[in-house]
Amino acid sequence: MTKKIRLDNELNLIVALDLTRMDPILLKYVSFLSTIWKVKHLYFVHNIKQSKLYNLYEDFLKDCITIEDIVERELERSIEENYNGKSSYTLIITTDDYTESILGHLSKEYRIDVVITGNKDELQGTGAVPQKLVRMLNANLLLVPEDAKHRLQKVLVPIDFSSDSAKAFSAAESLVTGDNGEIQALHVYNIPSFYFPYIDTEEAKDKTKAHLHSRFQQYRKKYRLPENINFKHIDREDFSVGEVIEQQAEKGEFDIILLSARGGNNITSLFIGSITNDLLLRNRNMPLLVVK
Repeated sequence: MTKKIRLDNELNLIVALDLTRMDPILLKYVSFLSTIWKVKHLYFVHNIKQSKLYNLYEDFLKDCITIEDIVERELERSIEENYNGKSSYTLIITTDDYTESILGHLSKEYRIDVVITGNKDELQGTGAVPQKLVRMLNANLLLVPEDAKHRLQKVLVPIDFSSDSAKAFSAAESLVTGDNGEIQALHVYNIPSFYFPYIDTEEAKDKTKAHLHSRFQQYRKKYRLPENINFKHIDREDFSVGEVIEQQAEKGEFDIILLSARGGNNITSLFIGSITNDLLLRNRNMPLLVVK
């Protein structure tokens, strides 16, 4: 039985702030999350890159003020204006060239359950920072886009029928609230087109669908998944798996995509699952929660 990952226990959260337009969005979103999750404590973290810090120090020393002072004042102002949650918080300012390492260190030191970062439009196609964080963190990672809705009623969980993908469902169960909550499992498959001249296309599709439904029932039973989880499968055709997941998420008006960091073909924890990696490289219109 795979280890259950639940988000309905008391949680310690890190929110990575960077003094950009994402900060108010993140602060308002975590205020919303604090009404759903039992947040024990929040750590608002900002890292000042050392290379940038030293280039500016001389200009401010004559005024008897440091970069850290300026950053702290601005962050406190933003937190006061945009965070209205009731959970207690600590503001942490660090100076290091590698923000990912800092977040990894702090997540271990404070036993963090979820690290929350922004997912800005200008990062589309890079995915470098989220990929590093998924590898380095021992916590779950939540990426929040600029237009994230303050709602968690519909959760989309991409699966590959592995034990790792099954981990996502216990987290999904603890996300949705009320009787209107919906969790949908999505499996994206493909029948290579070069087979079609030699087989009956419609018969192949029908047999594939029947096989996948049977496989999901076995998967549900093996990992004791709730009966109310909907299952959908779709042929990706000429699209990537990540593209299909995004299309289905938007078409179904889901509030969040939730999946395991690793898939069924990984050898060690240093590898990211191919589906997860694909989504991290793409820009989304909704939050993405990667569970470890």
